[in-house]
Order: sequence, then C-alpha cells, then structure tokens
Amino acid sequence: MNSYYDNDESVGKVKISSDVIASIAENATMEIEGVDSVSTANIGIKGMLTKAKYKKPVKIEINDEMAKIEISIVVDQKARIPDLANAIQLNVKNAVQNMTGLTVLGVDVIIAGISPVNGKQK
Repeated sequence: MNSYYDNDESVGKVKISSDVIASIAENATMEIEGVDSVSTANIGIKGMLTKAKYKKPVKIEINDEMAKIEISIVVDQKARIPDLANAIQLNVKNAVQNMTGLTVLGVDVIIAGISPVNGKQK
C-alpha cells in the first residue's frame, strides 16, 4: 500500500489504498466500448524483459482529498479516440468520486497503443 486516502471520521478512520483507487479507475475504463485493455503497451519479448521501462498503467496522485488520475490504454482498431477518451474520463471520474468520496480533479488518458488486427502487431 503505497499511498492512501485517509478520511478521519468521528467513529474511526477510513483508509483507501491508491491501489484500490487504481482498480476502480481500471474497472471503470474497461466498461467503455472501444477499450481493448488498460496497459502501457510494453509488448513483445523486449517489453516483457525490460523492467526499466515497466510502468503501471494507472497512476494516482492524492493531495488534500483530491485525486489526479492518469490511465494508459490500448484501443480497438475502429475506436474514435476523442469520443473514447471523453467517455473514459467521465466514467472514471464518476466511479472514483462515488465509491471513495474523493474529488477527482482530472483524468488523463494516454493512448499507448492500438490492438492488433488478427493477432498481427502493428
């Protein structure tokens, strides 16, 4: 548990791990049609073996009960990227705010790749 949101209530504390918030964001992203995967697109042998380039596909920054989220995705071939990114931003923001009580300042969507056609990597 790296960082967490700490809500000090009169009956006790509620701590939400940044990993849990990242899972909420990932699940909300995968609900959107046109998203192939939540990934940094480190694919192939080089991507699997190069730990230096490994990076989490969802990053969470929390300051004063406010969150900033960055999520990297691979999109389907026929997705219209601007519409897809907007739908992801709204869905992630609503899911995180509703489930955690945090205010989401922004959701940055990184298009890390496009899914291959018939298993052939582009």
